[in-house]
Amino acid sequence: MPSKTKPTFEDLLEPLPFYSPKKWYYELFSLFLSTVGKTSEGIRTGFEYGFDSGMIMNYVYNELPSGKYLIGELIDRAFLNQVTCRAFRAVKEIQKNKIKSYIEGRNGSSTVLVDLASGKADYIYEVLKETNADIKVLLRDISEKALIESLNIAKKLNLEDMVSSQVGNAFDIESLKKIQPKPDLLIEVGLYGIIHDDELIKVQLKQIKEILNPDAILFNVQTHNPQIEFIARVLKNQAGERCVWHLRPVEDLIDWAEDAGFRQPDVTMDPYGIYAVVMMKDSS
Repeated sequence: MPSKTKPTFEDLLEPLPFYSPKKWYYELFSLFLSTVGKTSEGIRTGFEYGFDSGMIMNYVYNELPSGKYLIGELIDRAFLNQVTCRAFRAVKEIQKNKIKSYIEGRNGSSTVLVDLASGKADYIYEVLKETNADIKVLLRDISEKALIESLNIAKKLNLEDMVSSQVGNAFDIESLKKIQPKPDLLIEVGLYGIIHDDELIKVQLKQIKEILNPDAILFNVQTHNPQIEFIARVLKNQAGERCVWHLRPVEDLIDWAEDAGFRQPDVTMDPYGIYAVVMMKDSS
């Protein structure tokens, strides 16, 4: 029997019964965050773009509390100090290090990076600033606004010659076919936790191999989260619906990637045990 304090993914998809005290607790918390909570810039960003969006991840990465009045800043500090947000920031550093290590391992060869769900792509820009390698980056996201904001950042950092963008859906085969040039390293972090269908991920990994055939892929997997029910019951996703994230064993994603044709999994957990960051190479 699953623990009542650790609901399954299927449990989280179902609404709580009307008579449940838990339902009213979460409803009141949701009301608070969607009203007073929006004085916090982080909470406002989450409700505007979705708490599963690249925009909120980039906000959390920056870790600069901001809000209207004193209460807004206090709420923002509390938000940014949540364990999920701390895990986001730890994962950012892990991802940066894996990308830099991959680039260094190419011994000066030019490198094409494609990020399938980039948001503002702050951590990509940090990589570009910290290396002199010959790199071209294609940023893709379903949000055109996020890409515009990202390109404005690239311009301010004098990186616009290295960066291009393309609106696209990471799980649409016709959209994947539009990616040019083909990537050496394909990045899809933050995606798999918000996709509910295992088969969709399996098919997408195979399509990536067949259509893009990258030398390596980088992804992360949310394997555990003590706040998973709070997130599902209180926060909203990019579609304005409940933000239900799907926790999966990292071994499942590795198996699916191996079935698609990738090998040599290099796995690093964040210090909070929430995310696994995985780099895998082409098996051919």
